[in-house]
Amino acid sequence: MPTRKKVAPPAEQVGNENRKRSAPVAVLDMIVISAGLILLLLLLYSLEALSSPFLIFGTIIFLLYPLHDNPVAKNVIILSSALFLLWFFFTIDTILSPFILSLFLAYLFHPIVTYLETSWKIPRWTSAVFIICISIALVIILLVLGLPHIIGQFEGILQAIGTISTQFVEWVLTGRFIKAIQKYGISVEQLRNMLTTTIAPRVEDILKGILKGTFGIVSGLQVIVSGIVNIVIIPFLTFFLLKDFPLVRLRIKMMIPKKRRVHSVAFYHRVDEILGHYIRGTTIMAIFDAFAVTTGLWIIGIQYPLVLGILSGLLFFIPYFGFITILCVSAFVASLSMGALALPVISTVSYLAFLHIVENYVLTPKIIGGKIGLHPVVLILSLFVFGYFLGFIGLLIAIPAAAIIIVSVKEWELNRKKELKLEVE
Repeated sequence: MPTRKKVAPPAEQVGNENRKRSAPVAVLDMIVISAGLILLLLLLYSLEALSSPFLIFGTIIFLLYPLHDNPVAKNVIILSSALFLLWFFFTIDTILSPFILSLFLAYLFHPIVTYLETSWKIPRWTSAVFIICISIALVIILLVLGLPHIIGQFEGILQAIGTISTQFVEWVLTGRFIKAIQKYGISVEQLRNMLTTTIAPRVEDILKGILKGTFGIVSGLQVIVSGIVNIVIIPFLTFFLLKDFPLVRLRIKMMIPKKRRVHSVAFYHRVDEILGHYIRGTTIMAIFDAFAVTTGLWIIGIQYPLVLGILSGLLFFIPYFGFITILCVSAFVASLSMGALALPVISTVSYLAFLHIVENYVLTPKIIGGKIGLHPVVLILSLFVFGYFLGFIGLLIAIPAAAIIIVSVKEWELNRKKELKLEVE
């Protein structure tokens, strides 16, 4: 009697049966997971005193990493990681200050070390030690010779602001301005009271606020000098970063996944080119501006030229607003002993305006180049936004940060156009 061959059920029928069997299991798993999440939230609530971003972030990663292929879980992990990093760096910002300064110096001196290595065949560690020793010597010389004069002139400007505002009020009340005001029936006494009690104190407060705010770095320099740890650690950090700068770049590139490495490396080189031209070029121009302003105002005969020159060099990193600020402050200082609209005031304003034109239209294009390429509207908007949220530091980093954001947007638009072109084809 012939035996019947067992016919295997079709694959579709097997799949349906497996789904029917696994459906209760999946529902049971979801119930257990939901119960576990509820209990976990209760546990975190009960441990409120011990809860911290580390604990919460670790819990999120522990729960969602097995589901990282899920788009929602992946986005939650990315968002949580970004928020955690923001909180972490914001919390340890004071600790990171020597590392940030060392990275800035390494980025600034990297081309010199590379040139000495490639052209003169000098090892990187030797050229790094040489550059750091020269930098330390220059800083010590500037501190010993210049810091007492800087502090003395800065205090003199603050004390003279009251005199400047008083002279301005007297000039307004004793000149032709009074005759013009009297024609319109305005009382001289009312004008005097308004200028003395309202306008002059506000002008004085504004000038002091500008000077104290922009020169906070100079006043804080004493704290940096007195901090032995920072003095010791910054040269060492700068040395190791300079010595291993190519290796650091390579490690960063190797951390990028292979699928995105080509585009990420290309984007990195663009950002590196922008930052390199801006940081190195603007630093050179700021040093030149400080020297030119100090020398020019000293020749003209303006008081406190050293402080005004250093202030101008610091404000050079802030386009437009920096020039307007140093122009107003220098004009007020020039009018301290000569009266408003005197020859030194006109000479100071004319010299600073001429220097600004030469720097921005002759020297800056040659030294920095057109690598930033920000529209003036975008530039001013970035200054307002970064200055509002981050204060004086925001004004300093506004230009490179805005340039990096624009490069990122252009890179995204380019990739998006390529994807759409492939979809159409």
